[in-house]
Amino acid sequence: MKKFSVFMLVVFAVSLQAVTITQLFDAIKKQPTTKIDEISSKMAQIAQKRVNAGYYPKLDLFANYTHYNSPTNLRPLSPTTRFNPGEPLPFSNSIEKIGISASMPIFVKELGDLSQKAKYLAKSARLKKELNFYQNEALILGSNASLGYLDNLLVSLNATKSSLKKTRKDIEISVNSGRMPGIAIDKIDEKLNQLDIVINNIEIQKANLVANIENLTGIEIKKPAKLRLVREITKGDFFALKPLQEVIKAAQSDFRASKAKRYYPKVALNVMWSENYAQNDVKYGKSVHDGYGFYQLGFSMPLYNRGEDIDMQLKKVEIMKNKMKLKKSEQELKAQVNALQKELKLLERSRKLKSEDIKRSENLLKYAKVSFDEGRMTEEDYLVYEDKVLSAKSSYFETTSKRWQDIAKLAVIYGNDLKGVVE
Repeated sequence: MKKFSVFMLVVFAVSLQAVTITQLFDAIKKQPTTKIDEISSKMAQIAQKRVNAGYYPKLDLFANYTHYNSPTNLRPLSPTTRFNPGEPLPFSNSIEKIGISASMPIFVKELGDLSQKAKYLAKSARLKKELNFYQNEALILGSNASLGYLDNLLVSLNATKSSLKKTRKDIEISVNSGRMPGIAIDKIDEKLNQLDIVINNIEIQKANLVANIENLTGIEIKKPAKLRLVREITKGDFFALKPLQEVIKAAQSDFRASKAKRYYPKVALNVMWSENYAQNDVKYGKSVHDGYGFYQLGFSMPLYNRGEDIDMQLKKVEIMKNKMKLKKSEQELKAQVNALQKELKLLERSRKLKSEDIKRSENLLKYAKVSFDEGRMTEEDYLVYEDKVLSAKSSYFETTSKRWQDIAKLAVIYGNDLKGVVE
């Protein structure tokens, strides 16, 4: 019984431990959204193998039994075919065949281009899977930072609420003694009610953020994970553009494949061998067996196809359109990165300034309480100082949250795994 109690205490203690941001990042990999991306990437790789399968020969085994309403030749006969007297002619009402056929491309230019297209699409799918993972990490970091902001704001709101309740008791004593009018209590109660409304709204926002994190990780957190910056974002090429770059390469390969199909010849080898059996030959009533086969080297050359010419024009225009989209996205990301980098520097400076502002506001509030208690300050002026402290803290926490969100955005743009950036 004692061991069981100790075990339950350990389990309870573990359950109270806050979830780390690393655990949240790791949990993404086990979620259906990530699994779907992995399957999509695998499907793209299989599609590449499917295209490459066009280089391999095709083999078919066939067998059939056919009954005709009149005698039919066992196999095609040339006009010069001769048979010796007593040798049965291969004609019968019932014919059985068993054999094998094979075909193999010798030269098909479009296959190489289609293989390249599938290769680029497979790479795009893999990069898209990585990008989606980084985006989900960024969403978790942003949601956790916002949750931390709201949590700290609630602490400040409750501290202000406690301060106002204490002031209300002092005012109530003054009202009961006739030194202050009764409306003074009403003013404090109104302020307390406003605080309760704000607190309730924040609790709603917190519930939504917790639901967002649970949706991405499958974990319902009680408290926001603590955050610490391990290293700066590694900069380089815009990773966010790489999936689209591979799609454009795939489209270019597809255009080349269409061009090859339209203008290049195709050479293929076809082989067939068949063992034919005629039951009850019509002349001698015997069963006849005869083998028959061929090999064929085929050549075909497209001459004119207006529809394919138009399809090529459409594909060319689509490539131009995607290139313009890529250029536009690159321009937008450059502007966004410049703005984020400048903002991060300003946010760091703002945090220091706002931290000082909190200290000054708290000191001024102390003096304001003394002045209010001594009757040298009106209630309205005193409440302004309470608001200033709350506003200063709220602004500081919001700046901290904004900083983490900017870091998350940069991580997605440059393709950084946040697990190595934040802990």
